[in-house]
Amino acid sequence: MRVILETPEKLVIEDRPRFLAGFVWFMGLAALYAALAGQMRGTGETILVLALGIGACAIAWHFMPFQRFEFDRAGGTFTRTIARVTGKKQETRALSAIRQAASQGEWSEEGTRMERVALLTDDGPYPLEFGYSGSSRSEVIGAINAWLEKSKK
Repeated sequence: MRVILETPEKLVIEDRPRFLAGFVWFMGLAALYAALAGQMRGTGETILVLALGIGACAIAWHFMPFQRFEFDRAGGTFTRTIARVTGKKQETRALSAIRQAASQGEWSEEGTRMERVALLTDDGPYPLEFGYSGSSRSEVIGAINAWLEKSKK
C-alpha cells in the first residue's frame, strides 16, 4: 500500500500487489495449461495439477486484487474500488463514520506479527486488506490518521 495523492481535499491510497499477484496468477495458469494440454502422465497427476492451478488462481483472485481508496473531504465520502480480472466493484461510505485507521494484528505460529490496515468506523472495524502482511503498515496508517485529523479541526 502506498499514498498516491495527499491534498487537503483528497487522500488517495493504492494497493497494487503486482509482483506477488502476477507470480501467483502465472503459476496457476501454467498449472492449468499443463493439466488441460495433456502434459501429465496419468489421471491422478492431471487432477492434482488441475486442482493446484484452480486453487492458485482462486487465491490470487480473492486475496490479491488491485485496490484504490479515496478519502474525499468535499464530498464527505470514502470510496473503495476493488479491481479484479472479472471486473470492478465500488463501495462508498460516509467519511463522518470513520474515526481513525488502525493496525489489525495477528500472530503467526512462528511468532511473527502479521498486520493489515483497518478503518475504525461506527459499525466496527472495516479491513482495507483481504489478508495479513509481514510488512509494517504504519506509514499508511499515519497518513490516513493525519488526514482525518485535519478534517476534524
